[in-house]
Order: sequence, then structure tokens, then C-alpha cells
Amino acid sequence: MTSNIVESLNAVIKEASELPIFDLLEYMRTLLERWTKEKLLKAKGTFTYLGYKFNKELDDNNTLSQKLRVMASTDHIHTVLDGVKRYIVCLENKKYNCGQFQLDELPCAHALAALRHRKETYENYCSPYYTRKSLLLTYEMPVNPLPDESK
Repeated sequence: MTSNIVESLNAVIKEASELPIFDLLEYMRTLLERWTKEKLLKAKGTFTYLGYKFNKELDDNNTLSQKLRVMASTDHIHTVLDGVKRYIVCLENKKYNCGQFQLDELPCAHALAALRHRKETYENYCSPYYTRKSLLLTYEMPVNPLPDESK
């Protein structure tokens, strides 16, 4: 049994899979080094609160939220109407009955509609792991080269 990550990695290292173990490890190290550098450059080129990928997802959710109607039950509990469907959003506990926030830790369209109704921003409702600052710290960790075996 394999996972998608294993299958993905196998596809990427397919050309190097017949190399001796030291050369295979060096190939994988340089691959990881390149990926880390690319991600770091992308994070450095992002000037929003969230990293590029997460900011795009939030923008998509924001677009979807524009058509939703919101009724406040209390300061923190809102009913969000999406056509004939009804969603309950509890901003205080960061729980929404669509389940998307609990899974993604990023405000779904329903939560963004409730936040807009309260005239509140999304920053306090996003996982800190998605912030530009966190991404920069993640990708600034160096990938150290292996020593030269010939010496």
C-alpha cells in the first residue's frame, strides 16, 4: 500500500532509481535543495499576510462568499444561507458545520460571509502555519550538502 506522496516521489526520482545509494541520496538532496530554494523565493516574493497558495484559496472563498446571506444569532454565531442550504458559523470556536475550517484551518466562504457581516478581518481565523512569516521560517532552513566521498 502506498500513499500519493510516495507515488509522487517515485515518479520524480524514477531516472535516478538505478543509481548507487550514495548517488541516489545526493540526487534526492539536490532535488530537495532546489525545491526549498524555489519555495523560499516564492515566499519572499509574497507580500500578503498569507502565503501565495493560501491567499489564492482565501480569495476564491471570498468570491464564493459574496452571494451568501448572513443572519446573526449572537455576536459569534451566524446562520449563513446559500440558496436553500443553511450553515451555522461559530466564530468564537472557529467551528462551521460545513467542516471546511476544521479540515483546512482557513476560513471557508461561509465564515468569510459571517466575518464580513461583523466587519472583521480573516487574519485571526487562519492557521499560523499559512502565514508568510511561517513559510519564510520553514524554507530558510538549509539543506546541507553531503561530504565528498572521494577525499
